[in-house]
Amino acid sequence: MNIDWSGMITAEQLAEQARQSQVAAIAARRWQAETAGITVNGIAIDTGRDSQALITGAAVSAMLDPAYSVRWKTPAGFIDLEGQQIIAMATTVRAHVQACFDREADLLEALADGTFADAMLEEGWPDGSLPAPAAS
Repeated sequence: MNIDWSGMITAEQLAEQARQSQVAAIAARRWQAETAGITVNGIAIDTGRDSQALITGAAVSAMLDPAYSVRWKTPAGFIDLEGQQIIAMATTVRAHVQACFDREADLLEALADGTFADAMLEEGWPDGSLPAPAAS
């Protein structure tokens, strides 16, 4: 009787599969926090990827033309924003997004050094409520 051991999964392979699953869970949780939206001075701002791109485009326009203004659609309706307000909104959204990626990096470091615990997946993410940055 011959036993084919080639299909056997080793303990190392199982550990790597578990690690990859945790890496994916951390990335998914970061995306959830990143795209959940923020509130800036009582105004809800969408932070989904499409909105991030639109905000970036508006900020570039405001940087090129300080007189640029927009009527920005929020979940509560339209608001008028002037150039510096657009740039402040973009800066705040960018800070939120970066904070989410920073948290993901921290969790991946904890995973790599063996200090990660499942409870950490729900801790330390930006809460989405931010003051607007000071105008420059």
